[in-house]
Amino acid sequence: MLLYRLAIQILRLGLWCAAALGHRKAKAAWRGRKGWRSRLKQAEITARKNGRTGPWIHFHCASLGEFEQGAPVIRLWREQHPEAPILLTFFSPSGIEGVTETGADHIDYLPFDTPRSAMEFSQALDISDAVFVKYELWPELMRALHRNHTRLHLVAARFDVGRHPLNRWGGLIRKHLGLLSTLQVQDLQSAQALSAFGFEAQVTGDPRVDRVFSATQEPIPGLIQERLEHIHLWKGGRKLLVIGSAWPAEWKALKDILDIHQDWAVLWAPHDIGHPDLEQWLRREHTDYLSLWTGHTPGPGTYKTFENVPGTPDMLIADEMGLLRFAYGLADFAVVGGGWGRGVHNVLEPAAFGIPVLCGPNVAGFREIEALKQSGGLKVCATAEDLANQCGLWMESKEAREEAGQSAAAWVVKQRGAALRIASALQSC
Repeated sequence: MLLYRLAIQILRLGLWCAAALGHRKAKAAWRGRKGWRSRLKQAEITARKNGRTGPWIHFHCASLGEFEQGAPVIRLWREQHPEAPILLTFFSPSGIEGVTETGADHIDYLPFDTPRSAMEFSQALDISDAVFVKYELWPELMRALHRNHTRLHLVAARFDVGRHPLNRWGGLIRKHLGLLSTLQVQDLQSAQALSAFGFEAQVTGDPRVDRVFSATQEPIPGLIQERLEHIHLWKGGRKLLVIGSAWPAEWKALKDILDIHQDWAVLWAPHDIGHPDLEQWLRREHTDYLSLWTGHTPGPGTYKTFENVPGTPDMLIADEMGLLRFAYGLADFAVVGGGWGRGVHNVLEPAAFGIPVLCGPNVAGFREIEALKQSGGLKVCATAEDLANQCGLWMESKEAREEAGQSAAAWVVKQRGAALRIASALQSC
């Protein structure tokens, strides 16, 4: 613990220095933590005024990605326990800045994991249960909450033998796993890895599946629906390939795909809308940059909306946050980027719509990708040439596309229900 406490102080110092030097996220994280004590006091007053009479339940996510897993559980808990106030905390600014509708009564940064802050945080509210999503475990906070008789839970977690904390460096975290009232994992492989260290885990699944499936069943927000109608009009009678979270590697592989398959249109959604390579993308003939943000001109090139894009370009590069997950529903198939970078991005979003998926080779550790591949709903392409060739095959074969899409949808439906299983486990402990 002494080494851990020293590491936390170094982390604080590093964040302060980065903030002082003007790093945007570091500045947001440092400033955002100021005043958390008074905000929690006000949250308590507001919750009681709003009729929340029960003890608090605390959900903690590292960032926006983990919130995608926690969101279905939070939503279900709100429906089942309308009397219980919900506290949602994040470590990263991406969570605070990225969430909109959460179902929580209060959203805040988690304080730095020091003994004093952890003790004060644990006593600021009457917290019956604290739920850590995926891997976000903070020893000081866990110890303080446990001393205060708060039940602790880890949900939607994944573990591998030989990877932290199941390696020689993970002793501190493994010690604190013993404080958990429930240890809930996504799959049997994780449970088996934990059993080798003497931990018994419940396999309750990955609630991201519930999250993406709900997007296919619920009413689409009005502004997004308007955008989708414009995309539908733009593509006209052409079939549509959506390339989501695209990086330069995907562009290099597929920028000329329509030279052969001219009855198709391609909608590109770059992972980084400010990437300098977008300047090169725009130089391709019949490609245009589409900004859907009213009054905003992000990225390169001239500001465009659907009303003033000239003609019907066969490729559009779009930039609106929140659009991609719904745009997949218009696709005939999808390519998900990141496979030649740090790792493939979210393949569950297109799969939930029954859209077959292609991606690059960097899929290590993404068990949902392996499962979708085994089901026939996804293909992993080893090289850029393989990706272009497989795109060509699916463009030519409606039967192959539809068969793969049906397999993807069937797999998603089979995996649903994790949020209900997690919530049931929380209540039964």
